[in-house]
Amino acid sequence: MELSPNLSLSQKQQLKLSPQLLQSFELMALPLAELQQKIKSEIESNPALELPSSWEVSYERFAQQKQKKESSGSDDTYSDSSSYGSDYGGYDNEASDRQQMFMENALSEEETLQEHLLSQLGCESLTDEEYTVGEILITNIDSNGFFIEDPSDFLTSAQAVHLQKLLKIIHQFEPAGVGVKDWRQSLILQATLKGLKDADMEHFKALVNDNLELMRANKQSQVAKNLGIDEEELDALYSFLKTLTPFPGQGFASGPQQFVIPDLSIKAEDGELVLSMNNSSLPDLRVNTEFESLAEDLGNTDEAKKAQQYIQNQLKSANSLIFQIQVRNQTLYRLAQVLLTWQQDFFLFGPQYIKPLTQKEVAAQIGVHETTVSRISTAKWIDTDWGIIPVKKLFSNAVGEEGAELSKQAAKETIRQILEEHQGEKALSDQKISDILKERGISVARRTVAKYRNELNIDPSFIRGTN
Repeated sequence: MELSPNLSLSQKQQLKLSPQLLQSFELMALPLAELQQKIKSEIESNPALELPSSWEVSYERFAQQKQKKESSGSDDTYSDSSSYGSDYGGYDNEASDRQQMFMENALSEEETLQEHLLSQLGCESLTDEEYTVGEILITNIDSNGFFIEDPSDFLTSAQAVHLQKLLKIIHQFEPAGVGVKDWRQSLILQATLKGLKDADMEHFKALVNDNLELMRANKQSQVAKNLGIDEEELDALYSFLKTLTPFPGQGFASGPQQFVIPDLSIKAEDGELVLSMNNSSLPDLRVNTEFESLAEDLGNTDEAKKAQQYIQNQLKSANSLIFQIQVRNQTLYRLAQVLLTWQQDFFLFGPQYIKPLTQKEVAAQIGVHETTVSRISTAKWIDTDWGIIPVKKLFSNAVGEEGAELSKQAAKETIRQILEEHQGEKALSDQKISDILKERGISVARRTVAKYRNELNIDPSFIRGTN
């Protein structure tokens, strides 16, 4: 067989992510407090960057302004302008004293749940990447022991590779039952750790997920029939359940108060909605002109050329960071404009008026990819007349029958309102809530009501009835 050289051409599309593009993705996903720390770190390491001397990177900045506003009755948390590059006001002369007082008051000798879990994480044999994922997961756990947000919503694709391994490790930590979505999953995890398995575990899951309200109503025979066991076995299973704790993290200190720093505000003023960016929490970064001019004063020696190259690299890095922060802020502002228009009824009248809205629809309106909308809305908060809420709360799928659709968030708020307004001695069951919703023209199945109620952190009727 004779071989001969052969040359062929082919075309293919390939996306190469530049360091600048990767940095843009990173900055978009950062919450405001972490972006502050990112900027502080860059300023400390890059002499080409400078910021106004009156500005100070501080986690307490928003908290202090909020306290000042509440005590004085004024509302100066946000700048009056939504433009970029405006002046950033500094603190008054008492700012450093208030900051010191805050830090002193934040100290606690009692161990918090997160501190307890992190101390156990430090004893594990993990790579740096795995340890970082573990830290992220643990800092997303609330005082009850449950995840504040779904881990899949804030982990990067590279970090998500380690998710299952770290979940398995955290589930072995004390107290048992932490690192899950809610109290039901916690009870099931605790039962697993205590050795419950096979048919007993299946019966236990069915009891916890679907039959506790019947137990509360003393309908043991119906529950036993539902589970396919006799009442004696049910009694033993229920007695075992009572040895577990639905909120495993509550035995620890609550820790220092955590302040959420909103990125923007949409509030009604004189009957009209006003959008403001929280410009005061980020500095007006600029390039240090004295450092920039250093390159002009150097000679032509090898050392001078190395110094010039270093200066150019630092200047390039500084300009890139400034540009990426501008892109982040501009994208967030355009997103907020769409939310203001689309969710106008929510901002004016409250959570029950949140309309169905997807990230894909917003992406089409502002001319970016859907993943960009996901990144820019992740871990971002908005100050409204109805409280400080996650930006992602304003995205919601439609529920109910066609023609009578409302958003998932609106359905959840309606359920909350029904429970708050209920005056009867007997707590409303999920089925009764479903019936009331149907009377209002909202078709939501009992299981869906139970799911939404859990997401609202509202106990089932058998627990509410004991309070």
